[in-house]
Amino acid sequence: MTIIRKIASAAGRRRALLLTAACAVILFAHASSEAAAATMYDRFKDIYQTPEKVDELRDQYIESQEKLQAQTEELNRRAEEMQSRTEQYLAETQALNERNKALAEQNETLNKQLAAMTEKQKARAAWTRKTVYSVAAVLGAGLLYLLTIRLWRYSVWRRQRSGSWRT
Repeated sequence: MTIIRKIASAAGRRRALLLTAACAVILFAHASSEAAAATMYDRFKDIYQTPEKVDELRDQYIESQEKLQAQTEELNRRAEEMQSRTEQYLAETQALNERNKALAEQNETLNKQLAAMTEKQKARAAWTRKTVYSVAAVLGAGLLYLLTIRLWRYSVWRRQRSGSWRT
């Protein structure tokens, strides 16, 4: 009996195992078919909601296009401002360069005039110095002449005076 029991229990175990496997397969198949059904339902739902999504996408596209247009206009306005500023700065730079050139020419002219005036002043100072030295030399010579004549007269007078004592 034990052998029969063992055989019966082994067969029962096989059946139980087979039944468990069959139930598991059915449950997995059912679960996957529900997921597939849900996926199909979502697809049908998406298909019927496509016009709404298309409208939404169109609205987003139009909104994006308007934003892009506004940004383009803003960038164009800034570019025009930068262009006008650049032209203004170039004009100012050119005017300043011309003024700088004119001032450099004026500076050169004034430097030449200053050099000429300095030369004239040096020449005049040299002439004045020569004149003063010449006048001083003439006055010195005149004083020397007067002093020499005075000494000569004094010596003559002394000789005459000393000669009168002897005679």
